[in-house]
Amino acid sequence: MFEVKGATFEVSGKRLLHPTHLAFQQGRVHGLIGHNGSGKSTLLKLLAQQQPATDGEVHFDERALAGWGNREFARQVAYLPQHLPSAENLTGRELIGFGRYPWHGLLGRHTREDQEQIERAIGLTHTEAFADRLVDTLSGGERQRVWLAMLLAQGSRFLLLDEPLAALDIAHQVEVLALVRKLCQELGLGVIIVLHDVNMAARYCDHLVALHSGQVLAQGHPSDMMKDTTLEAIYGIPMRVMSHPGGDHRVAVVQ
Repeated sequence: MFEVKGATFEVSGKRLLHPTHLAFQQGRVHGLIGHNGSGKSTLLKLLAQQQPATDGEVHFDERALAGWGNREFARQVAYLPQHLPSAENLTGRELIGFGRYPWHGLLGRHTREDQEQIERAIGLTHTEAFADRLVDTLSGGERQRVWLAMLLAQGSRFLLLDEPLAALDIAHQVEVLALVRKLCQELGLGVIIVLHDVNMAARYCDHLVALHSGQVLAQGHPSDMMKDTTLEAIYGIPMRVMSHPGGDHRVAVVQ
């Protein structure tokens, strides 16, 4: 669904993303991994139409992003930035309702279909218990579930998530990633997610792309990426990969 064709990105003469060739399919969770400043968020912003490529192109549905109108594109692709905008004085349900803007604009009244999509999103994310509370009063995990519900209400086929686990404790990290994976499997969504924790990425993603200094260093199935030498090249520190005590997957530790 997404194709990156030699795309680059530069700011003030500094190249943040080197010529990149990638494909991301619907129905899979794709994880972007790498150290800080490796180009993960830069790549995600290109995919989300938040910034244009300096050279090369990004295509969605075999069509260059430059050919998509903003609202038309938002009906297909939903983006959650790393730094979330303020939701002050909004209830969860009100925030989720903003996900319907691509269908009628921010000032349009909600139709019956809009209300059905909002309630569907609330049900899918199990946010019924706190949907009518102010977002600012919710825990980190609850807040992220409300934001995910807003993306689902948008009715898009692809979700682009930039570090949605930031500032969450381990329990809420697992909760959010398990929900993302479940939604991908049940609804056939495509998901591209920026993650810092390689073990979380390997556990919940179907495909990993590792970036280093703005270049794609490696990509593939998590089982192919979870190797000592590969992870050391990605993160620049000695890593050791071993079988999880549960025996169903592999984990990496710093040596």
